[in-house]
Amino acid sequence: MSKVFKKGAVAPEMNMTPLIDVVFQLIIFFMLVNDIVGQEAVQMIVPQLTDPKTREVGEMESRVVVNIAPSPYMPGDRKGDNVLNTDGRAVHVVIGLEQFDIDNLAGMTAFLQDFKAKSPDGEVLLRADAALRYDNVQPVMMAITAAGISKINLVAYMPDKGPEDQGQ
Repeated sequence: MSKVFKKGAVAPEMNMTPLIDVVFQLIIFFMLVNDIVGQEAVQMIVPQLTDPKTREVGEMESRVVVNIAPSPYMPGDRKGDNVLNTDGRAVHVVIGLEQFDIDNLAGMTAFLQDFKAKSPDGEVLLRADAALRYDNVQPVMMAITAAGISKINLVAYMPDKGPEDQGQ
């Protein structure tokens, strides 16, 4: 018989509730991060470089990735020699979770003006599919410069890597 507890010795118990709460919070966190990263990478084949004058972008603290999304296609349609097998039209522009119509880029310009106000030294990465016609890319570049951003980094594959190496 214990002097502290009248019924006898107390058996140690482990309270699992805080551990379960932490595990659920981690699951939610990784699901959200995965969704945000997935939204930043629109499926496309970016042009390969022949004579690159490049630098590694690395981890920038303030950057925004502008994706010019091509018209939908089946992944099997663009294998091997058919990587440019599309009509060359852009459907929309994607920035993170935001999507803007290619025919009305005023919303994208306002979004980038807010970005520029919050991060004056922020960088813009422009990704466009290799099969897009320039008349679909040029208005997006004009909208970016209309937002007050004078430097645009174009994203492309390094010469020794292609769509198969990048997993896209």
